Amino acid sequence: MDGGSNKKLGLALAILATGALAAPMSANAADLGGNCCADLEERIAELEATTARKGNRKVSLTISGWVTEQIMGWDDGLDTDAYVGTSLNDLGNRLHFDGSAKIDNDLSAGYSLRFDVNGANGFVQDANNDNGGEGPVSVLNSYWYIKSERLGKVSLGRQSHATDDVWVDLSGAGSIFAANLVIFDGQNFNLVSNGVRTTATWGDIATCATTGVGIFGDCGGDRTNSVRYDTPTIAGFVASASWGEDDFYDVALRHNGEFGGFKTAFGAGYQANRDNRIGVVNDAELFQVNAAFLHTATGIFGSVHWGRETQDNGPDTQQLYLKAGVRTSLNALGSTVFYGEYGQDDDMFNGFNGGNVFRDAPLDFGVGARNVGFFGALATDSEMTRWGVGVVQEIDAASMAVWLKYKNYSADITLQNGASPDFEDLHIFALGGAVFF
Repeated sequence: MDGGSNKKLGLALAILATGALAAPMSANAADLGGNCCADLEERIAELEATTARKGNRKVSLTISGWVTEQIMGWDDGLDTDAYVGTSLNDLGNRLHFDGSAKIDNDLSAGYSLRFDVNGANGFVQDANNDNGGEGPVSVLNSYWYIKSERLGKVSLGRQSHATDDVWVDLSGAGSIFAANLVIFDGQNFNLVSNGVRTTATWGDIATCATTGVGIFGDCGGDRTNSVRYDTPTIAGFVASASWGEDDFYDVALRHNGEFGGFKTAFGAGYQANRDNRIGVVNDAELFQVNAAFLHTATGIFGSVHWGRETQDNGPDTQQLYLKAGVRTSLNALGSTVFYGEYGQDDDMFNGFNGGNVFRDAPLDFGVGARNVGFFGALATDSEMTRWGVGVVQEIDAASMAVWLKYKNYSADITLQNGASPDFEDLHIFALGGAVFF
């Protein structure tokens, strides 16, 4: 291991520990692709009461968003270090411009412009690049809509499609920034075996066929140029459908309810994709189902996600993600959230098709590994598992949340020649926070 890097990591972890001890431990959903979590939409609605508002005399303008940064320490089995950065788009630094105008008593029209303020982030950073992800501001949403209180809403433009984030979580936005089914931390780090960094990354063995990117879950989770329809809320249910690009179509059903002292949420969706989006090389179909609960008296919460993809020229894949914990009131700052998470995905190694998402190469153990028969090998099956724990402190007076978390990734891959190399686990430690405005 590198001594200088160890000193950096030691200093960073000392800062983490000091921050954690200095502040009382006692935060609300990341929009992982557009309509991620009802809790975040609730938070945004609350914040809109205090956001800057302007517009012409007919159409309003509301500015909102969030800024999130963290110190991320890592250990890949060869080296240790710590980086400062944000996350990728949905959980990174965001700026929203939204507005609407009444047409009559039933109809209204509006628009949404949402931007990703790109910076170094844990999704693109790797062992050799602490600035990964820096770049210009990019457009996430750019669409207009017409909404009827009786008939529903039609949207047209770049937007989240119907199945984008049917995942649901009632633990709070701060908790979802810290832990969710997408691999926002460390996905671009290389797998390490026998002291060698391979060409494959952790994201490469968690690649969604439908979107073609290594995010583990939320496999319908990108934005597309599309037309979308959402029904009015009927007995807690909202149905959605969208079509776009060249081409995909999908349908989704969501429900939010409250009974017997429990808040509940449910989401399910089906998508058929025939479009060459991002790194997609195969036509694919995706089915996802999700459920979550929060017991209001005790603060105990839980959520589960299950997804399955079928490809025309590749293996069927499967994703499972579980999260559980408790929201408590330990101090006057706000809620303190303790959580644990677990995820497993099967046969999602993109090397099955002869290429990795970002490198267009099979699983390569480097020139020095030729003599062990791994050079240029493809996989026949794969499994990635991950688990993590953390604590989030909400600070209500500042619309803020801070977190301290640990994540562990492990991999099991069988190659075409029958070999099953041993891979080092990836360890991620982070102290971070988000301010909502």
